[in-house]
Amino acid sequence: MKKLMTMLAILIVFAAASVSAQVPSPFSFYAGGAVSLPQSPDGFKDGFKTGYHGSLGVGYKVMPSLQVVGKLEYHTFNVNFDNMENMDGYSGGTNKMWMYGLDARYQMSLPAAPISPYFLGGVGFANIKQSEFDGPTPLVTSLLNEFISESTTEMYWNIGAGVNLSSGPGFSIFAQARYVSIATEGEASTFVPITLGLKFF
Repeated sequence: MKKLMTMLAILIVFAAASVSAQVPSPFSFYAGGAVSLPQSPDGFKDGFKTGYHGSLGVGYKVMPSLQVVGKLEYHTFNVNFDNMENMDGYSGGTNKMWMYGLDARYQMSLPAAPISPYFLGGVGFANIKQSEFDGPTPLVTSLLNEFISESTTEMYWNIGAGVNLSSGPGFSIFAQARYVSIATEGEASTFVPITLGLKFF
């Protein structure tokens, strides 16, 4: 998360410098985050709480209404010990994901309206790692940690929609929801990230 926050600070500095220079650019910069809702399989949906995420992106305008956006995301999901019996005092097992992807983003134009809806879709890779468990009984924590999978990198795809709200000469606020499907072994892991953020330019 430290790496993501450092990159966010660098992004904002560059964006502010470019706005002050008032140089037209085909590039846009995105920064956002909020919640991630587990959907499937049942072990993921019931075994983990609502997660959190942060994201950064750089878009390049290939047509007036179409951008290609490269992005970096970090998602984290804590184990839902409330759904497990006799697990008082246990912690850890956090599911952590770094995601690297490329989206096509199509923005609709509504004349004289401050809000413009958009649709997106894309693919990428997700690196998934789970932290070790900790608790009052060493034997139990040892058994739990035996079931933790090795760090793995899998392909994913996502589709979604959102809206831009014009807020200033060089930036706008956006809100979006996506459906993400990661090709994990056996059954795909799916979740819905809901993101609030800023778009520069």
